[in-house]
Amino acid sequence: MKKSLLIAAVTALAVTVPAASAFATPAEFQRFDASVVGKAGTDKKPKAVRLNIHPFHEYGVKGGPTNTGGQNTGATMEVPFSTVFANVFTDKAISYNLGSFPSCKLQTALDNPDACPAGSRVDVPSTASGLVRTKGALPGIYTLAVVLDIKTFILSKDSLALRIVTPLTTAVIIGKIGKATGSAKTKYGHRIRFTIPDGLIAPTDGLVSQLVDFNSGIKAATSKGKPLVGLGKCPKSKKLNFGYNGEYTINTTKNPDQKSWKIGQIGPRIDKSVRCK
Repeated sequence: MKKSLLIAAVTALAVTVPAASAFATPAEFQRFDASVVGKAGTDKKPKAVRLNIHPFHEYGVKGGPTNTGGQNTGATMEVPFSTVFANVFTDKAISYNLGSFPSCKLQTALDNPDACPAGSRVDVPSTASGLVRTKGALPGIYTLAVVLDIKTFILSKDSLALRIVTPLTTAVIIGKIGKATGSAKTKYGHRIRFTIPDGLIAPTDGLVSQLVDFNSGIKAATSKGKPLVGLGKCPKSKKLNFGYNGEYTINTTKNPDQKSWKIGQIGPRIDKSVRCK
């Protein structure tokens, strides 16, 4: 089915009303898990580990698009929202060496990922899903539940490209790795800031792309003697700190200049600790 026909079909299923202030807010059902697979090295010689990150919302779609019997729950009961920025914070014992690996050009990752250089693809088996909703959708009402295909590539020495394919769009989420700043730097070493592209925020006018589950990560690998994701010496607590918060636009609202998305809510950081061994 052509994209235009699919959009018309799913839009026809929607029920819309003005957004109600009594709706739950995007952060209410936001959750986060993380894990590290592998053993610690030393501060001078970190070992390669697999990093798993899993931001998700509690939600259920048992009642289907029309919420038959009022069975849909969680994030479907929230105001239709889209994640604009997703921030992942990682422990001080975690290091990154993307510059030691081959990289892929952004346009190649988007248009022809099989042409990316060997070694530049670094994802692990991943699962992701989302809800297509309409602006002002009734509580519990969604238009389409979608599954996302994810491929992750090294874009540069400090950036990742997550190629996402859905029934409505193909787009790239860019994750930029930088030092943790502000209050976060007392607990974390780095922040990976993922910027969600327009096609995964508003696939077309009137539709809202609501990501609800994103379980992905970076594989354990070594190049030129350096680990892609390195784990140094475990802290005395034997625990590693991870954190997450999302920044959301409500009903795909633009700023007055119409050039950027208005952030309607910045969620509180969710802190998690995982075992270091």
